[in-house]
Amino acid sequence: MAQPEKKYLREALTELSLEIGVHDLEALQQHSHLLPAGGRVYINAVAGEGTAARIRAAEQIRTAGFRPVPHIAARRMQSEQELDDYLTGFVERAGVNEILLIGGDLSDLPGPYASALDVIQSGLPEKHGIRRIGIAGYPDGHPDISAAVLNQAMQEKLAACKSAAIDPYIVMQFSFQATAIIDWCRATHEKYPGLPVHAGIPGPAKLGTLLRYARICGVQNSARKLQANKNLAFELLRRAAPWEQLEAIGQYRLDTGQPLSAHLFTFGGLKETISWLQQAAKGRKENSDVVEF
Repeated sequence: MAQPEKKYLREALTELSLEIGVHDLEALQQHSHLLPAGGRVYINAVAGEGTAARIRAAEQIRTAGFRPVPHIAARRMQSEQELDDYLTGFVERAGVNEILLIGGDLSDLPGPYASALDVIQSGLPEKHGIRRIGIAGYPDGHPDISAAVLNQAMQEKLAACKSAAIDPYIVMQFSFQATAIIDWCRATHEKYPGLPVHAGIPGPAKLGTLLRYARICGVQNSARKLQANKNLAFELLRRAAPWEQLEAIGQYRLDTGQPLSAHLFTFGGLKETISWLQQAAKGRKENSDVVEF
């Protein structure tokens, strides 16, 4: 019989998704044969890359045999026409039928969309044949938005998707803590049974890199707890991988039957993430340089 951790690791890789940047495309093409065919690959919306680069990235992801899922930051859309053109490009050139909607966290509002909810209610995703929409979840909370406001916003976005005959799901911000992920999922599934959740976890990267992204992304509570662990202080220049989070996701799936999968942020580079996934798929923690959170 397989050891429990092997069973959980393998289960957690079911419906695995990756989040990459435009700069990761070459590595994706080189190593695509090492990833499950047809999986979701999300294209993050980094400022300065431009619309054309992201649409080309989606085309290349589709050509490589994966399902491209572009991020769309509501507050960065300067007009209804810009959003319309953006969706047209993804749908017509890359066969996109699902998107991840985020607010965008800009203090200024250059266009008509203040939130992901505004984009859903605009009718443009429905017009372009978008069938699934991912909305954000925050297991460690949001630095600028209260839990009550986040919960109300989620309820409104789920209702708006239902009205538009679009299937919603949650993509969680990454967390260093398995307990935070599972507690958030239990609370969410108690309220919304059967709602698919993609749990954000950081792929293998130097701890210094992870802490930097934690500050950028507002994952403050999780980062502080990681920094407080003195046993990891001397490991700052070594590499870390989220074994505990992955095992917890697999165990939750098997224990509850609720739709939870792993969503990997490739902060340390896609090549390193794919190499680590090969270990996880075998159910083995082979690399002595890997540190558990």
